[in-house]
Amino acid sequence: MACHSATAAIPFAPKITHNDQWAPRIKQGKDTLFKHAIEGFNGPDGGMMPAKGGNPSLSDDEVKAAVTYMVNQSGGKF
Repeated sequence: MACHSATAAIPFAPKITHNDQWAPRIKQGKDTLFKHAIEGFNGPDGGMMPAKGGNPSLSDDEVKAAVTYMVNQSGGKF
């Protein structure tokens, strides 16, 4: 979640509570967001989400919980 904090200097990472940045991602659905967060994803805009946020010791359920929290703080309801 550190890359998604309001103070993070990661240009392609949507910031928590910035609903406009999250809206297109939320439209993809939770299964897609969970998959990208767990497996990693290279976005068409040049952004890159490392698998499990770069922490391979996280369980899939921990990653899903983090995604759910961020989405729910950013205009979605997972």
